[in-house]
Amino acid sequence: MIKSSFIIIPGIGELTEKNLWRKGILEWQDLREEIHTISSSKTKKRIVDDYLEKANKAVHERDASFFAKYLPPKEFWRLYKEFYDKTLFLDIETTGLSLYYDKITLIGTFDGNRIKFFVRDHNLPEIIDYIKNFQLIVTYNGKLFDIPFIKKEFPEIQIPAAHIDLRYLLRSVGIRGPLKTVERKLHMKRTNEVQDITGREAAVLWSRFVKGDDSSLERLLLYNIYDTVNLQSILHFCYQKKFEVVESEMNVGPYQLKLQRSREVKRRDYYPPAPKCGIPKVKTRRSDNGLLEILLDSGDVVLRVRRERIKKTFPRVGDLIQKIQEIKGLKYTPVSVGIDLSGSEQKASGFCVLKGKEAHLDLVKTDDEIINKTLSARPTIVSIDSPLSLPKGRCCVDDSCNCRMYGITRECERILRGRGVNVYPCLIKSMQKLTNRGMKLAKLLENQDCEVIESYPGAAQDILGFPRKRVDLRELEIDLMNLGISPYSNGTMIVHDEIDALTSALVGYFYLAKEYEAIGNIEEGYLIVPAINKSGG
Repeated sequence: MIKSSFIIIPGIGELTEKNLWRKGILEWQDLREEIHTISSSKTKKRIVDDYLEKANKAVHERDASFFAKYLPPKEFWRLYKEFYDKTLFLDIETTGLSLYYDKITLIGTFDGNRIKFFVRDHNLPEIIDYIKNFQLIVTYNGKLFDIPFIKKEFPEIQIPAAHIDLRYLLRSVGIRGPLKTVERKLHMKRTNEVQDITGREAAVLWSRFVKGDDSSLERLLLYNIYDTVNLQSILHFCYQKKFEVVESEMNVGPYQLKLQRSREVKRRDYYPPAPKCGIPKVKTRRSDNGLLEILLDSGDVVLRVRRERIKKTFPRVGDLIQKIQEIKGLKYTPVSVGIDLSGSEQKASGFCVLKGKEAHLDLVKTDDEIINKTLSARPTIVSIDSPLSLPKGRCCVDDSCNCRMYGITRECERILRGRGVNVYPCLIKSMQKLTNRGMKLAKLLENQDCEVIESYPGAAQDILGFPRKRVDLRELEIDLMNLGISPYSNGTMIVHDEIDALTSALVGYFYLAKEYEAIGNIEEGYLIVPAINKSGG
């Protein structure tokens, strides 16, 4: 198809290209032979000849950079047939979805025949040289996710200039949605083992593997294989749909009969080979020297991992307490009260008293109950999961006065959203009661000489690399306990409100240890989040 592309020549746009096809000028050689019928200008002929010479040279030398420069990005699909064996399908897994806070855990690649993995703290840097072997890279939503993560990890990496993001190519043929939705529309099935895994759940699988669960790595790699190998079939589908449109443009006009006679030949010339690789099974085994080997059903070992090499830099509660004691005194025992506040006294709020390493959890309802339990704990710090301020210029929560012209979002919320952390504006309809109640309680507690900070457990969990409660509540509880916290609940089982209250209390410890970041401004106040170095796993 690339040899039928005339829009690589300056001054030839999509409409002119279609007109050339309709005249029977289907390939570069046709244009060279027929240029005199289009224009008598020697300069134009020279320019056409020069650019077609460059294009032929680029095809001969297998260099797609020329086409990446002159071909519109939405037309990069045209390169696939000529650069079929120089195409790399790629997908990454990460510790979370925030480019600001999270890291790559592995990169999966597929070149049409071979599956290859690059894993954090093992061979991840090898992707820098490996990717140089390819001229065309194919991802799904890679422009917004995969490629920015890779460039953040390796600023020096040279990503192929010709990048097909299938999310956008699919839109041009009328298909939208996440990758798994696209697969269902195209009747592509995944095994039950990985059918319901999402990007956030994939991060949990990595966390479980790091803690010692080998089967979680098997599932993560199988999930990644589907995400890479299926891209080839999707691209082939898109290529077919796009070429059918081009073919309809070619198959009109005075040369229609000629094209009909040669149609099958032309199809063979224009189409890339059909995908042949299926989805292999993934197995793990322990070698004699303790390495975890990853095998495909062919028996090939595609990866060897030593779990002990994966860096883990998560803080321990004991370390935070030690830092607090260095500030407050060696015999000092910090007490942090965490409150996962609800918007109404009729609905339970999570409550946690974190004293030393012990977390006492409970559910409370009324404002009086919250105030009394907080004061009886004699806290060093009170950390409330609720907006505790209004956007600059606002004087009230609802729209009862002209202050509504100043908007509903605070700077801290804009910053977190910009970092890829999901957060709700404090004054959207569903948050107004919570915001009002949080500000009221904070003022009451401050009048009792309590120091109060605003926290957001979801952001803290993202930063710490823990799953949010809606992704995996049990895994979140385990991660918090692995920090060295001993939980005690008045209920028969720990519920999600108590877990978020515990997370808020933990943020209080980061604040007391001066291991925090204040997000916001002096006029609106600050949202407190942990500040840790997560350069490891």
